[in-house]
Amino acid sequence: MLPFLRRRLFWQIYPTVLISVAMVAILGAIVWHLAGVAPMGSALRMHGPFLHRFQIHSLAMLIMVAMVVGIGAYPVISRITRRLEALRGSVEAWGGGDLTRRATVDGGDEIAAVAASFNAAADRTDALLSAHKTLLAHASHELRSPLARLALAVEMLADTSGGTLAPVIRGEIAELDALVEEILLASRLDHGADIGRSETVDCLALAAEEAARGAVLMRDVPPNSPAFEVAGSPTLLRRLIRNLIDNANKHGALPIEIALRHDMSDGAAAIVIEVRDHGPGIPPELRDRVFEPFFRPAGSSEMAGSWGLGLSLVRQIADRHGGRVSCASPGDGGTVFTVRLPVSGP
Repeated sequence: MLPFLRRRLFWQIYPTVLISVAMVAILGAIVWHLAGVAPMGSALRMHGPFLHRFQIHSLAMLIMVAMVVGIGAYPVISRITRRLEALRGSVEAWGGGDLTRRATVDGGDEIAAVAASFNAAADRTDALLSAHKTLLAHASHELRSPLARLALAVEMLADTSGGTLAPVIRGEIAELDALVEEILLASRLDHGADIGRSETVDCLALAAEEAARGAVLMRDVPPNSPAFEVAGSPTLLRRLIRNLIDNANKHGALPIEIALRHDMSDGAAAIVIEVRDHGPGIPPELRDRVFEPFFRPAGSSEMAGSWGLGLSLVRQIADRHGGRVSCASPGDGGTVFTVRLPVSGP
């Protein structure tokens, strides 16, 4: 649809003005006619031609006035509606994630005041997000310092106490360190930070490496299959595959399998990565919620732990590459996490 035809507010206001002016012209013509006929009586028959010409001239004058008002109102109403549409576009773009978008403040009327108020609110929100990002970065840094000291103390404890507690403490420290790293990565993804340059990534090679690291069964691909390459960040895509495997190890059951295939079901070439475990599966009502940060199913104990940030990061990374992730439970049990990435990349 043409941009001019999408200006719905304009087409609500301007025709209303034109109809109002036309109604005034019609009513004026009726009044002129009645005023000329009613009181004149026999004079109407004497001076009929003159009165008729007078009425025609009056009607033409009213129509001319209506046309002048309509033409004069057009640029005023067009400018007002155009500014309102621009303001709406700025608000929609900002709400859609473009936090740098600001409205144009033009003039000193109420529309300009609304635009200025929106810009002020957007600036305050941007400042709060920046402060939150800075606080998170500082808190993560401060967390890593005591973690490093704890790791050193564990090594000293292992030398003095025979090392009975050292493996447990090392595991807890490693879990905390991984959590801090995931929080930092999630914060950078939330704020749209540039994380490494985009390049051609071989997803099959990444999957094979991560499968070997996690002792996961790698499904064979056809020997003549096209390359499993997408454009994106190798660091992020490696984290996506690793998080899916780690999640299957933590919440699923062996055997764990990873498979890659090409897909054209949506009319566009895509690479599909599937990670399957043979655990109890996930109920349908929770299959979308597991991607929420630190989601914990109802009734689960604190000792069982939450789902953390692993799957939340998987969704963010897939979105960052123009893809999507979903969860399903096959009929023969277990859980399958499916990531679909467009071949053309982000």
